[in-house]
Amino acid sequence: MNIAPHEIAFDFDGVVADTFKAFVAIAKKDYDIDIKYEAITNYEILKVININREISDKIIETITLYPHELDLQPNKGVSDVLSRMTSINHSPILVVTARPLHEPVALWFEKHLPDIAPHVVIKATSENTKKLGVLKEHDIKYFVDDRLDTCEMLGNEGITPIVYEQPWNRQPHNFQIVRDWEDISKLIRW
Repeated sequence: MNIAPHEIAFDFDGVVADTFKAFVAIAKKDYDIDIKYEAITNYEILKVININREISDKIIETITLYPHELDLQPNKGVSDVLSRMTSINHSPILVVTARPLHEPVALWFEKHLPDIAPHVVIKATSENTKKLGVLKEHDIKYFVDDRLDTCEMLGNEGITPIVYEQPWNRQPHNFQIVRDWEDISKLIRW
């Protein structure tokens, strides 16, 4: 691939931010529940992890509403790649998330990636299926996501999905895989 920086957009959870590791850490710290990250082999975590739904919902609510107050870290290499993109890209970096609110994500960027935050446009769609309209509206040709169902939907609609590898998306598929932000960097036309 030879992707122009203005043609690519990114999911937030699992791609920009290491959200599921934060889930694992909160489960251990606040509820003394041990979850092995590699055991999360389905995006719908309750299908593969033995955890009370009420506890799971509380953890997800905390991560959704207060990511900037948690130890929710950027994935390795995010800062370098997005900084490089902002230095050559005249368009903002588009982050499209299925979260219900954009403000907590904006606050997270201000805390963890303050030099990049002014260059990021965050679109919160509330549902992964609504990402398509936002991506088309912004003329995005490539989207990095960690959910295979989202990638399949986008691929069927003419947007090239790039799968950010996680334990829950290792089933066979035909999409481009990236294992980290260094792999993403190799796809971009600098």
